[in-house]
Amino acid sequence: MKDWVRILLQWEENLEALRIFKSIHGNLHVPKYYKVKTEDAQWPEKLWGKNLGFAVVRLRQLQERMDPSKRETLDSMGFIWDAIQAKWEKNLLSLETYKAIEGDLLVKTSGTTSFVVPERDPAWPKDTWNMRLGYLVSTCRKKKESLPRNIHDALTAMGFVWKVKDKGTGPGRPPRISTAKQHEILEIVQVQHKLQGHTRFTTLPNPFKVPASSEWPQHLHGCIVETSKFRRAYRMGLLDASVVAKLDDLGFVWNDNQLQWSLTMEALQIFKNIYGHVDVPQDFEISQEDHLWPDDLWTMRLGIKQELAALDFVWDANKLHWNRKLLALKTYKQLYGNLRVPHNFIVPKDDPAWPTDVQDIELGTVVNNFRRNQATLSDEKKRELNKLDFEWSAKS
Repeated sequence: MKDWVRILLQWEENLEALRIFKSIHGNLHVPKYYKVKTEDAQWPEKLWGKNLGFAVVRLRQLQERMDPSKRETLDSMGFIWDAIQAKWEKNLLSLETYKAIEGDLLVKTSGTTSFVVPERDPAWPKDTWNMRLGYLVSTCRKKKESLPRNIHDALTAMGFVWKVKDKGTGPGRPPRISTAKQHEILEIVQVQHKLQGHTRFTTLPNPFKVPASSEWPQHLHGCIVETSKFRRAYRMGLLDASVVAKLDDLGFVWNDNQLQWSLTMEALQIFKNIYGHVDVPQDFEISQEDHLWPDDLWTMRLGIKQELAALDFVWDANKLHWNRKLLALKTYKQLYGNLRVPHNFIVPKDDPAWPTDVQDIELGTVVNNFRRNQATLSDEKKRELNKLDFEWSAKS
């Protein structure tokens, strides 16, 4: 067989193997020593035993000498040229997701409670499922001085907790809540459960102040619940077990981000069932007492949330995080006329000028990270940012 024929066949075989790997795993994070298993029904027999990890390493080595059309083909598939950079992008994404869900980076790192990303949880990008995030955090702390400068800076910018005592996660300042206060909160949740008009779940805004109205017992008027602090105490196992059990019976929401995600999923699916698509008008709000919708979805401003939807209801947490950032940038530009975002700018909370899905985003940090990581951003992402007239230089 002539060399050029052999090279062509090898190229076609590699492409086929990469496409199959991606269809199975959802990405092209091929481990260095990955070998296709014999008698694996997900793979054609001709590829059994193929050392795909070695083939990927070889493709990376040939990057500079490769025909441009072949590089474009691999780029279009999402081929990963820099394995180390890709690994850190996944690490940073997992930490960013944890912060978006939990509100902080106080990741459990010890023993059997060390945090592992849950599998098949739609709130998490598929690439991060089963990641030992607690172990990653512990390793980053131990190797702080030897981390690459850009990684160290990116972690610091997102609020990484380098020392456990920095944020009160050690014995110094845990979120202690007295038993009496816990029972007061339980009573508040019980009343809220009766008043809210549905029983699927019970939640409170943060913070929540009991109104001085006749619906509420007078002795609770003015009582304040620091809901985020209460949830954090729950995550750290600091609440009375009997209180937790009663709250669970009421469907109390311990993770509000996951609740909002699931409600949006449900609402979009219902919208699609009714209208046959998910092209939701931006001003669409679910009407009260519309019995095509569950009552706990009434008044949801689904048109705003739909801006975060992928086309045809293909939801992907990775895409969601990207779209949230784009939406925040678009809103900033509409309000200020440019994208010269101050480095410490945080999207204000409860400001009607901003979509609720982007409130509290550290937009200044997002912009700084885009600038710092410009070389590793995909061409598609750079095109989307350029359409917004993104300011790649802080001095521009």
